[in-house]
Amino acid sequence: MMKKLSAVLVACLVVIGMATPVFADNHGKPPVEELEKQFNEFFTLETTDEGEVKKYDSMDRLEEEIKSIMVWPLADQYLETYFYEENDKLYLKAMDGPIKLDTDMEYHMEKVDANHYTVTQDRENQQYGKYTVKIDYSYEAGKWVFEDRRHIERGEGGEMPDTSSTLPMKAISGILLTAAGALLLVGRKRLNA
Repeated sequence: MMKKLSAVLVACLVVIGMATPVFADNHGKPPVEELEKQFNEFFTLETTDEGEVKKYDSMDRLEEEIKSIMVWPLADQYLETYFYEENDKLYLKAMDGPIKLDTDMEYHMEKVDANHYTVTQDRENQQYGKYTVKIDYSYEAGKWVFEDRRHIERGEGGEMPDTSSTLPMKAISGILLTAAGALLLVGRKRLNA
């Protein structure tokens, strides 16, 4: 009887956990300026004349830091694009940095849902012409992080993503976790029978 009660209790907790939303009112809005400052610091690291990064001695250490402010697929994209390791030393590639938000200029913040916000800012420069910076934030593991960053060219109608979206990966992960939980519950029930 006790085993059946515990199985029912676990099943109820799983269903309640999946159905109960986390309310963003408790976490407020993303700290846009603070996150942008941290983001910019990764691409303005002090280097030697050869491009060796002075602050970090390995890609692993840098990866740990950068993943503290963004989801892992986005972090991996930036690490692969802008950094490399050679002879146990970390280097910043000699290239233009990523598209950045200018926090001194006006930008628009929009609440997408309880755990997501989007910031957009219209910009213009010689390299890209007129474009819009679009940054998606998500509330994960108790803090706001970058979910996606890209720029959209205006006037020509094309979009040139700075990175890919993580939404499909999140959906697949959720489905797999739900299926694994259901299989565990069914397997446990069969073992007890």
